[in-house]
Amino acid sequence: MQKIIIVALCVCIFGCHAGKDTAGEDKSCPTTGKVVDYSGVLDGCRFLIELENGDRLNPVEVTVEGFQFRDGQKIRFGYEKLEDQMSVCMAESAFVRITCIHEMESSTTYTGDHNCVDTRNPFEVEWMNKAIDHHNPNQVVKYPFEGEWAYLFKGIPDSYLYNCRGQFICETTGDVTDKCHIAYLNNLENGEIIWQGEGIWD
Repeated sequence: MQKIIIVALCVCIFGCHAGKDTAGEDKSCPTTGKVVDYSGVLDGCRFLIELENGDRLNPVEVTVEGFQFRDGQKIRFGYEKLEDQMSVCMAESAFVRITCIHEMESSTTYTGDHNCVDTRNPFEVEWMNKAIDHHNPNQVVKYPFEGEWAYLFKGIPDSYLYNCRGQFICETTGDVTDKCHIAYLNNLENGEIIWQGEGIWD
């Protein structure tokens, strides 16, 4: 009887750790990397995943539904290399299919405090200055939002919405039926342009 109990405990222990490494992390997502948006930097390129060894992976297929890449994300993911793929980017080390992925931290949050910013000059605010550098928008639009403020870093076609604490809310490519519009942008009113860059807005 005692042997049966010992065997049962062993099965339970090994079964509970199946698929996990010593840190308790999912072995199906063993790789860490950083998402970099190369649009406007390298011709024909958009999101590439940079590994610690300097390799750049082009995620041409993503099997995880609903995941959105954003510039600066730190991610843990699993992938399979794809052969016989071509791209005009030509900066990637390999084309890959993403089999699992999750964000390691809120890497699109640019502020370390919790103070709500009420400003008409985004360059006076550190996190907003960094967001402009990251997203290269044509406009920054300020909206009343949940008793505070929200800021839309508006570009063509991509725009990025943040709350007044520098926490990322959502991204849109301009489709009024996407999740960002339905959940947030379609409900925002009385927007004020607080900064406008050069380009077709002029």
